Amino acid sequence: MTLSQARKRFPLVPTEIIQWAIDNIADPRDVERGLFRLEQTKRIQIKYSS
Repeated sequence: MTLSQARKRFPLVPTEIIQWAIDNIADPRDVERGLFRLEQTKRIQIKYSS
């Protein structure tokens, strides 16, 4: 997964975190799983902070 692909799929995750994950996690499935969980967390945070 490239940075631009990840930005489109996970718009709420900060770019620095996506870049770090892509650079430092070898298994693409682990990168995707981690970014997906971060995206879910951000959505829940936004939902309940209002």
